[in-house]
Amino acid sequence: MAQPRRAIFAELRKLLLQMVAAVVILDIAAIGLYYGLHIQRTTTRTQALFTGTWTVLTLIIVLVGLGKIRAARRRR
Repeated sequence: MAQPRRAIFAELRKLLLQMVAAVVILDIAAIGLYYGLHIQRTTTRTQALFTGTWTVLTLIIVLVGLGKIRAARRRR
């Protein structure tokens, strides 16, 4: 009984760490683009569009990751 539970826990942990890593990679890329493309010097509208896109991409990553975690929990 303990082994299947450990396997499920390991899978859930792996999925969670993958989701967190994906968000961190996105954040690093977005911050790099922000400063690399000098977004801070552009209009407020451009800054808002950049930030909104970044937020939506983060939301997509989190929702997909949580969906995978939910599916893994239901398989047990």
